[in-house]
Amino acid sequence: MYPLLTFFAISLPTITLATVTVSDPSDIISPVLWAADNAIIPDYNVPFVSVQPENIPAAYEFEANSTSISHRAFSTSLNDTSAILVANNAELNLSFVDIEKSGYASNLLWSSFYGFNAAVNIANASTAHLDNVNITVHNGAANVYVYGSDSVVYVNNSWLYSSGPVSHGVYASGNGTAYVSNVQQFSGGRRSSAFSGDSPAGYIHVSDSVAHTTGIGSATFYALGEIYANNVVAVSENGPTIFMDGTQKAYLTNCDTTAGLLGGVAIFSSMIRTSGAILSLKSSKITTQGADMPGLWFGNTIIDVSLYDTELVTASGILVVANYSQITQDFDYYASYLDNPSLLPAEVSVKVEESTLVGDLVAYNSSSISWSLESHSSWTGGAYSGYGNAYFDIHLDRTSSWKLTNTTALQNFTNEDTTLSNIDSQGFNIYYNASAGLNGYLGGETIALIGGGNAIPI
Repeated sequence: MYPLLTFFAISLPTITLATVTVSDPSDIISPVLWAADNAIIPDYNVPFVSVQPENIPAAYEFEANSTSISHRAFSTSLNDTSAILVANNAELNLSFVDIEKSGYASNLLWSSFYGFNAAVNIANASTAHLDNVNITVHNGAANVYVYGSDSVVYVNNSWLYSSGPVSHGVYASGNGTAYVSNVQQFSGGRRSSAFSGDSPAGYIHVSDSVAHTTGIGSATFYALGEIYANNVVAVSENGPTIFMDGTQKAYLTNCDTTAGLLGGVAIFSSMIRTSGAILSLKSSKITTQGADMPGLWFGNTIIDVSLYDTELVTASGILVVANYSQITQDFDYYASYLDNPSLLPAEVSVKVEESTLVGDLVAYNSSSISWSLESHSSWTGGAYSGYGNAYFDIHLDRTSSWKLTNTTALQNFTNEDTTLSNIDSQGFNIYYNASAGLNGYLGGETIALIGGGNAIPI
């Protein structure tokens, strides 16, 4: 059980601070009981597989038929074996059902790409409706796995608990789709995200749900494909809210999440740098707890970001980092040039609307951040290099404002208020590139700013 939201109940003449507490499955099954299971480190040194190597073993198989079951229990303790397999154009409807799965996965890629050892596996143009279902897994197994472009799973009013490595809550791969609503999820193992997609893509829609992960590298959302989340409350104690690798998409609306490792989001390209990734946060809040964690972190990627009516609350005072970097295989720290010298700088474009943000923009190793304040947004902060060259573009519309907290050098500095009266310098200077065409309206002049600083050409 963990506190997430605070609100003020006002009764004159005093103010009482109240806390809303959100429950998750770890309140019922203590992770302490499964500490050894959660300490297992995944074995990544397995041969790559491009096709499913064999049929998926399962204790209960539903194939090429339509079945409805309620008020029953299913279980298996066999290694590499699912409890339930739904395959070959089958339809399975489960309600008020308990499923328990233990037993280890011998091959991480078989589990990740095809769902071996998952508690429930839906594949080959099949559909499953899981309503009021409790699924408990140990030793490293997905709670629910869906595979294939014509395969769909609906998980409603359900409870998902897992221990052991790579034990995602709801896992979609092979272009499978999952619709998740009113679910409570907990995972304690390493790299065990609440809601995850995998190669070549998974499509996950989550609403009105609670997620809690504690394992290193375990995010709330792992976006390999597309994530759509609405009204999700989540804590990732040792991971970010979102991992994203490559040209993927994540849309969060009315979500309140907390991240404890790497960043509020950690978005990168693990292979060649790609463009076209999208991150959209609307009426949401991401809180980061680490002293050096940014709200948003990007490495070796080109991405467009939208922040609408959104809060980024950071202990570090850093809103955005763009870097020449990626994440290690264990998802536990940022890889350096020595880990992978074949990377490129990040290029990040952020559009901010109807938001009030406090914190800095930091770019490393020739990375760039384009920061656009629009629709009554305000920003308190500055921009600077973390290491090496760094490039920043800042844009303000007439309705938005900027309060500087340090001296900032910009490539492109555009402002619909050409008097720059929507900037409070607090004594700091803005240096702008006088030769950049977009800065022509400044006339290459030094312009006094409110607060004692100046906009100075370089």
